[in-house]
Amino acid sequence: MKKLQNNAYILLIFSTLFWGGNAVAGKYLAGSIPPVTISFIRLAISLLIVLPFIFPLLKREASAARKNVKVLFILSITGVIGYNLLSYWALNYTTAINSSLLNSTSPLFIFLLSYLLIGEKITWKYTLSIILSMTGVMIVITRGSIERLLSLQFNAGDLIMLLAVTMWAFYSILVRDASKKMSSLGIFGYSLLIGFILMIPASIIELSFVPMDRIGLTEWTALFYLGIFPSICSFLLWNRAVALIGPSRSSIFMNLTPVFGALIAFFVLGERITVPQIIGGALVFIGVLYSSLKRKEFTPKNIMVENQVNSK
Repeated sequence: MKKLQNNAYILLIFSTLFWGGNAVAGKYLAGSIPPVTISFIRLAISLLIVLPFIFPLLKREASAARKNVKVLFILSITGVIGYNLLSYWALNYTTAINSSLLNSTSPLFIFLLSYLLIGEKITWKYTLSIILSMTGVMIVITRGSIERLLSLQFNAGDLIMLLAVTMWAFYSILVRDASKKMSSLGIFGYSLLIGFILMIPASIIELSFVPMDRIGLTEWTALFYLGIFPSICSFLLWNRAVALIGPSRSSIFMNLTPVFGALIAFFVLGERITVPQIIGGALVFIGVLYSSLKRKEFTPKNIMVENQVNSK
């Protein structure tokens, strides 16, 4: 067991495998549970599991949390609520494979927003990475059809997923300042708690308009998967791996997430992997991989990989 805990590569593989299953579980639930309620139940499960363990830490950092309540509130809106809610909403209209592929562009969105919002330098290397990945995104969301591109006929779910990725990019940039004032685990715990409280009235309102189908054993299995594996296990495994080999080397493994997502969707949901998805996914993969092989001084991605797991 100790040998496994010190093998960063095995930890990273399982971490990205659990994240890969996130879209598949969400897609499975999309037909029977509305998106706000999925997010609420996922948060409730995660909070019930982690709160007994992190409660002493939250008590110690209560004063810091009060001083930074506005930042924590924004982090909850963008990362805990916004990203997950939009992701599950998107899965009502698009495939789990498309969702996983588009989600893998998050590092590129972080680069762009870092440049636009805080003036971080982006070299030609990252410009090329962005062009490659965005080309891949366009191939995925247009299904390789030039006619769709010219007539601006896009799948609504794909566009919602891109909005979700943008939310995650905002979260990843904002969490940098919060990390200077509180521990990463404290930010995670308080963001989770605030998100849960905010989702209570939202879920009640949603269920008054969109009734939930009967939840059976398979639906509860999918919900507990969301609340345990992507939300908690991936977080712990990723942090351990980053501590062992560093964020830069670990970040390359993030490219396994859409691969696992596509494979799980193929075997579990029976989704067909199309040629445009393969071509577009390959371009996204190459672009993100190329941008990952960067110099250490470019900080936005280092920030992203250290906080990538929060709220996912």
